[in-house]
Amino acid sequence: MKASEIKKEMYESIEVIEDKEFLKAINLLLNEKTKEYDFDLSDSDKKELDELKKLRKAGKTKSYTVNEVRENAYRRYKK
Repeated sequence: MKASEIKKEMYESIEVIEDKEFLKAINLLLNEKTKEYDFDLSDSDKKELDELKKLRKAGKTKSYTVNEVRENAYRRYKK
Protein backbone atom coordinates (compact mmCIF):
# COMPACT_ATOMS: atom_id res chain seq x y z
CA MET A 1 0.00 0.00 0.00
CA LYS A 2 1.35 3.41 -0.98
CA ALA A 3 1.88 6.15 1.61
CA SER A 4 -0.76 8.28 -0.10
CA GLU A 5 -3.30 5.46 0.24
CA ILE A 6 -2.48 5.02 3.92
CA LYS A 7 -2.88 8.75 4.51
CA LYS A 8 -6.26 8.76 2.78
CA GLU A 9 -7.40 5.83 4.90
CA MET A 10 -6.19 7.60 8.04
CA TYR A 11 -8.04 10.82 7.13
CA GLU A 12 -11.24 8.87 6.64
CA SER A 13 -10.82 7.02 9.95
CA ILE A 14 -10.05 10.17 11.91
CA GLU A 15 -13.18 11.83 10.58
CA VAL A 16 -15.43 9.28 12.31
CA ILE A 17 -13.54 8.90 15.61
CA GLU A 18 -15.03 10.91 18.46
CA ASP A 19 -12.80 9.62 21.30
CA LYS A 20 -11.02 12.81 22.36
CA GLU A 21 -8.29 11.05 24.39
CA PHE A 22 -7.50 8.67 21.54
CA LEU A 23 -7.29 11.57 19.09
CA LYS A 24 -4.97 13.45 21.48
CA ALA A 25 -2.69 10.39 21.63
CA ILE A 26 -2.60 10.09 17.83
CA ASN A 27 -1.94 13.82 17.56
CA LEU A 28 0.97 13.53 19.99
CA LEU A 29 2.50 10.72 17.92
CA LEU A 30 2.09 12.69 14.71
CA ASN A 31 3.61 15.83 16.22
CA GLU A 32 6.68 13.88 17.38
CA LYS A 33 7.13 12.27 13.97
CA THR A 34 6.78 15.56 12.06
CA LYS A 35 9.62 17.04 14.10
CA GLU A 36 11.94 14.76 12.12
CA TYR A 37 10.98 16.65 8.96
CA ASP A 38 11.05 20.12 10.47
CA PHE A 39 14.37 21.88 9.96
CA ASP A 40 15.59 25.20 8.71
CA LEU A 41 18.71 25.89 6.73
CA SER A 42 20.78 28.89 7.61
CA ASP A 43 21.47 31.50 4.96
CA SER A 44 25.05 30.26 4.67
CA ASP A 45 23.80 26.66 4.20
CA LYS A 46 21.45 27.81 1.44
CA LYS A 47 24.23 29.79 -0.22
CA GLU A 48 26.56 26.78 -0.12
CA LEU A 49 23.91 24.48 -1.61
CA ASP A 50 23.18 27.01 -4.36
CA GLU A 51 26.88 27.22 -5.19
CA LEU A 52 27.21 23.42 -5.28
CA LYS A 53 24.17 23.23 -7.56
CA LYS A 54 25.72 25.77 -9.95
CA LEU A 55 28.98 23.82 -10.06
CA ARG A 56 27.14 20.57 -10.74
CA LYS A 57 25.04 22.10 -13.52
CA ALA A 58 28.17 23.60 -15.08
CA GLY A 59 29.75 20.13 -15.11
CA LYS A 60 32.54 21.21 -12.76
CA THR A 61 31.79 18.56 -10.16
CA LYS A 62 31.17 14.85 -10.38
CA SER A 63 27.69 13.61 -9.64
CA TYR A 64 26.59 10.04 -8.99
CA THR A 65 23.42 8.07 -9.55
CA VAL A 66 21.74 6.42 -6.60
CA ASN A 67 22.92 3.04 -7.89
CA GLU A 68 26.52 4.27 -8.11
CA VAL A 69 26.36 5.49 -4.51
CA ARG A 70 24.95 2.16 -3.36
CA GLU A 71 27.59 0.16 -5.24
CA ASN A 72 30.38 2.32 -3.86
CA ALA A 73 29.04 2.02 -0.31
CA TYR A 74 28.68 -1.74 -0.70
CA ARG A 75 32.28 -2.10 -1.97
CA ARG A 76 33.60 -0.07 0.96
CA TYR A 77 31.50 -2.03 3.44
CA LYS A 78 32.78 -5.39 2.12
CA LYS A 79 36.42 -4.47 2.83
